[in-house]
Amino acid sequence: MDIISVYAKLLSESILSLYPIFVKKINLSIDIQLWTRLITYVLMALFFINYTWISNNLFTREALLLSFVNLAHVYFSYEGFLNLDSGVSFSIFNIYPLLILLFGGVSWKIEYFICICGLICFILSNYYSQNKSINYDNNFYYGFVMIILAAITEAIIYFVIKNIKTENNWNHMFIAYFFGSIIMSIYVFKEYYLKNNIEIFSEIEEKKNKTDKDKDKNNNFSIILLAIVINGLFGAIGYWLRFYSIYRLDSSIYAILSFFGIIMAYIYGIIFANESINFYKILGTILIILSNYLVEKNY
Repeated sequence: MDIISVYAKLLSESILSLYPIFVKKINLSIDIQLWTRLITYVLMALFFINYTWISNNLFTREALLLSFVNLAHVYFSYEGFLNLDSGVSFSIFNIYPLLILLFGGVSWKIEYFICICGLICFILSNYYSQNKSINYDNNFYYGFVMIILAAITEAIIYFVIKNIKTENNWNHMFIAYFFGSIIMSIYVFKEYYLKNNIEIFSEIEEKKNKTDKDKDKNNNFSIILLAIVINGLFGAIGYWLRFYSIYRLDSSIYAILSFFGIIMAYIYGIIFANESINFYKILGTILIILSNYLVEKNY
């Protein structure tokens, strides 16, 4: 087994499990959040891609499928994270490794069942700690459907990446986000830039109101810049590591290692959201670490 790929996967899960907190905490609309992520990933990839390979593969069926499935995945996951508690959403999202095992036709082993038990512990933990505060309204059910769709599309992305042959995983990154970045850039330009200009030329505003709007614009610009930096430093690197491990690890190993993200999300929840430790979280952590250990030992 390629131990570097294993560590790349664990590191990617450690980084990307920050996303639920990031999506909920940053004060930006979902369309701007999507745009900052897509455009940042593409701009970073431009420095590392193989341009000859890109020109030959950008419009292939697999590349187009990856791009549009990935765009749907990012949208589904952001909607799920926004409409559900962070712990609940990330626990549900982590059914995607099980979907990879099912879609890949992998023979089930004891470590898979241990890992599933760990996942169940985290779901129970979030259920018992949140059931008194969650209002099961349309937002909850909408978020639940969105996070299930995010899990399904994440599993599909795994198999599509496997079929796109390139050792340079920045190529994967670029084609996964290129068309989505164009679509969202056009949308943001139309919805924000053009409409703001129309308002400036068609309305007479009082000086005070104009000053307040300028302050809001400067504040929004600072938040957008922060989102770009975070996506660049954490998101792009995290996804590059994920694509690196997808391309090099068997699904039976990749899927189990994916559950490590639940542990990191739980740790981040304690650090950034003052979440509590309970028996289910401790037991779930032990079971997932045990399953990861067995995978590394037996393969």
